[in-house]
Amino acid sequence: MRISLIADQAVGEADQRTADGLGFEVYAQVLAEAATDTRGPFTIGVFGEWGTGKTSLMRLIERKLVDGEDVVTVWFNAWRYEQEEHPIVPLVGTIVQALEQHQTMGKKISESGQSLIRSLRAIAYGFSAKTKVSVPGFAEFEASLVAKDMIDRKAKLTPDPLLDRSLYYGAFTSLDELKLRKDIKVVILIDDLDRCFPDRAIRLLESIKLVLAQPGFIFVLGVARKVVEGYLQHRYSTQYGIKDFKGELYLDKIVQLPFHIPPSTARMTDFCKTLLTDQPPELVGELEPVLPTAAEALGGNPRAVIRFINNILVDFAISTSSPDGAAAIPVRFFAISRCLEHRWPEVFDALTTSEGLAEDVAEWTQADYAAKASGTGNESLVATRMLSDRALQRLLVGEQGQDWLSNGQLRRASVDFLVNQQRFSHLDTAEVRLRYDAFVSFANEDRPVVLELVEELAKAGVNVFFDGHIPPGAKWADALTDSLNASKALIFCVGRSTNAATGQQDELLRALDNSSLPIVPVILPGADTGLNTPTALRDRQWLDLRAGVTSESISRLVSSLRRQRD
Repeated sequence: MRISLIADQAVGEADQRTADGLGFEVYAQVLAEAATDTRGPFTIGVFGEWGTGKTSLMRLIERKLVDGEDVVTVWFNAWRYEQEEHPIVPLVGTIVQALEQHQTMGKKISESGQSLIRSLRAIAYGFSAKTKVSVPGFAEFEASLVAKDMIDRKAKLTPDPLLDRSLYYGAFTSLDELKLRKDIKVVILIDDLDRCFPDRAIRLLESIKLVLAQPGFIFVLGVARKVVEGYLQHRYSTQYGIKDFKGELYLDKIVQLPFHIPPSTARMTDFCKTLLTDQPPELVGELEPVLPTAAEALGGNPRAVIRFINNILVDFAISTSSPDGAAAIPVRFFAISRCLEHRWPEVFDALTTSEGLAEDVAEWTQADYAAKASGTGNESLVATRMLSDRALQRLLVGEQGQDWLSNGQLRRASVDFLVNQQRFSHLDTAEVRLRYDAFVSFANEDRPVVLELVEELAKAGVNVFFDGHIPPGAKWADALTDSLNASKALIFCVGRSTNAATGQQDELLRALDNSSLPIVPVILPGADTGLNTPTALRDRQWLDLRAGVTSESISRLVSSLRRQRD
């Protein structure tokens, strides 16, 4: 059976898929209309982590704008020019090319348009002159000659540095004084800004703000804002000693409309169908039921989903071509094995190393999870995770998951193949940042009531992580830090002996003293509130569950988590 791998290309790029699949059409339409209906200067920030679909959304915006007679649309890939000392030069060159090539704009913008082109050319020449030029508000710039490649120069640069400077200063003045018609828009979409070295990205942002913030200019920036904010915080802390610098405030001064890519988890069914369009019907029939759940387990990251599908397609192709009898392994078994190994490695280890456990889990009902979770060993670990993580539960209780659990021969064959062929690699989904809604800390003697609490939270759509999942040992503190970093909030359960606890709980309290993680303290039944309150929990809003876990208390806890997170 032949397979067709999926290119990691945005919608409409390189003759790849043209269907959206992520439900971005509405967002693209609204943002395109906002760009054309806003006078400018104005900057829209399309924010999202790597692989979440920023480029696809921006290409859809471009598609909505490209046929407009009164709109010049400019696409600029910042990453392509990150080696340039002054990335504003190729940016300006790209804008000039778009202005000159637009079919109808030349007639409409008349002399003001020609003045705009002349001013932009002059700025590019000024930045790329062989001499150093000093401009108010800028550092001293050195020559890069990229403008000669980007723009067809009609006049030679004079060797006289004084004249070069006067041309450069005049360019700013003429650009500032330029008045485009109100119905004319120049929309510049800048992609992959976060893939540039941070200092170059900052330099381009500053250049845009200081040079190109002109009437009629609309910028759409695609960026993972944490990359820029993290660099700024590090820079101001290490170079200038400003420990409390807020990197997010920097982007807020540049971006007037921040648009965050919405989570794609709920749209994974349509997205996966779009990705499977060119696959053989037999593979589509096996993968369509399991892929949306696997995609959810991958954090709903479109790029991670594409890499995941490509890997299981190659797994299947290699196995069917193998002479050792592996040809009978269905592709859905590779999908389940890979999904578990990546998203729930401890569950994967338990199910593949404990004799008979997988077959037992296949027989469990919803009522069994809490009872099994109260026990010990691998059975308790699997039950606890299924109780607290609805995505895992959906994966294993579905038809494909049940088949994987109950068919020991094919399950072992798929795992053996992936291990022996060294097909497992965490790098395959390295760009995915898996996050839990909350990390739950509790004393083991309070486990029964905490399990009840977690089960109700799971029903309310809150995924939590247990500190009981972290194996004790020398690396416990490191595992704790990783778990806290993977969580959006902490539910700190105060029970019968919490305040008097030592050892691991002390480690947690010390970690919290140096953490900005939102904390929701919860008082459990039987808690001794007369003991000293841990420092990290003072002056916080407590949730009193001493009367038991009720629907009202769960509602308050969910609201508190959302409020703390926001």
